[in-house]
Amino acid sequence: MALTHVGLALILATLVGCGGNESTQSTGGGAGAGGSGGSGGSAPQVDRGPTTIALDGDPNGLYWDDSQGVLYLADDNQNRILKWTDAEGLSLAADLPAGPPDSPGLGQVVRTPDGTLVVPRFGGGTAGDVVFVTADGQGGVVPNLDPVRRRIGLAVALDGTLYDSYFVSNNGTKFGAVAQLDLTGAEVNVLEGLDKPVGVVVIGSDLYASEQVAGRIVKAPIAAPDQVAVLAQLDTPDLLCQGPAGSLFTGGKAGDVRQIGADGKVNEFAGGFQEIRGVAYDPTHKRLFLSDHDGNESDGVTHKLQILPVD
Repeated sequence: MALTHVGLALILATLVGCGGNESTQSTGGGAGAGGSGGSGGSAPQVDRGPTTIALDGDPNGLYWDDSQGVLYLADDNQNRILKWTDAEGLSLAADLPAGPPDSPGLGQVVRTPDGTLVVPRFGGGTAGDVVFVTADGQGGVVPNLDPVRRRIGLAVALDGTLYDSYFVSNNGTKFGAVAQLDLTGAEVNVLEGLDKPVGVVVIGSDLYASEQVAGRIVKAPIAAPDQVAVLAQLDTPDLLCQGPAGSLFTGGKAGDVRQIGADGKVNEFAGGFQEIRGVAYDPTHKRLFLSDHDGNESDGVTHKLQILPVD
């Protein structure tokens, strides 16, 4: 994927079927859809949606930093991390280190307590890696990682510990795990015996992972990962985020968003989108962000960021 510094074009769009406003925001800043930069130091208007923001990038993993009030987006098209705020809309957070040719696929982005942005690159079974950009803008590639591993999910615990999900494919059969990741180059399996783990999230002392092929969400204590249990069964779950009251959100290729309760009950939260990949929840303003991916590129690429209220 080639690096680019081309900003997102500012386009006015029409009202969309999900019932909100649609707009395109520029990486040069400006007010967001449904938001206002304010004047005289006033606080920006909070956009709880429903709102659709058309993008010229392809958002995959999303990460909401509640302490900063910033949404981070992994732009798979242009090998970079974008950020969005109510006051300034979209802007460039960081360009990522260049990858090998034909190594597409940014996964889940996270921000560690020291301000480092970290994201895995899928690599297609030949060039998988994990890249990072520190708070002072220094980029790097985590050394010593097996490039055969196809990494997608990434989670950061409150103490800063990182966990990534990966799988390998052997004659079409997928074998995967969740591993503890150290940016110095260590990757140690924690939760094994999975097929195609995609999303991973830490809630308290527990790890949760979505198995896309098996169609389930599994849960295990970090201190006893062999005590894995199935929390819920659902079709092709994707990346995960924590929601209210110990729940989880996940998307899927059918264009729907599912909420999984702490008791394992699955409810369809919203639907009618393209393909939902990344999800991120803002607990302060009770809103959900979605990466809405256009999988039918022959008809034109219309990738979007969606904002939905969570009441």
